[in-house]
Amino acid sequence: MLLVLLLLVVLPGSLAEEQKMPALQEEFNVLVYGTLQLGQALRDTYSSTNDKLQRVATRYGKLERKLGGLEVEVARVKQEMGRIGQKVDSLQREEQERRTVSHRVADDLRDTQTQYAELQRRVQDLEKGAQDKEQLIPSFLKVNTGNQCILL
Repeated sequence: MLLVLLLLVVLPGSLAEEQKMPALQEEFNVLVYGTLQLGQALRDTYSSTNDKLQRVATRYGKLERKLGGLEVEVARVKQEMGRIGQKVDSLQREEQERRTVSHRVADDLRDTQTQYAELQRRVQDLEKGAQDKEQLIPSFLKVNTGNQCILL
């Protein structure tokens, strides 16, 4: 199409001036050669652009496959995170139950220690009472031996 336009521009001028024919032929040849060079450059550019687009498409395909693999991996990681979250929740509940039991055991132990201390105090009081009574027995025996009453 470009060639046709160039011919339409050059031909009317060439008909009017027959004397300048060799110069116009030379200009025509330059224009035709330039047009051919432009066509070759456009073809090379098209080919180069097409090759680049092919490489981009190949890279895009590879990236799409990698992205698909990453999506699968993300789904797997999310599933694993959910499973780990459930396990953590379970472990936290167990820990809370153990703490509760531990607090109950500690409370029971304190109560037992308090009761044991109270029992020890009572035993000491009873032992002291028994010792006091033992000391009274010999004096009681002496007093009652004179009256002929012996308690065994």
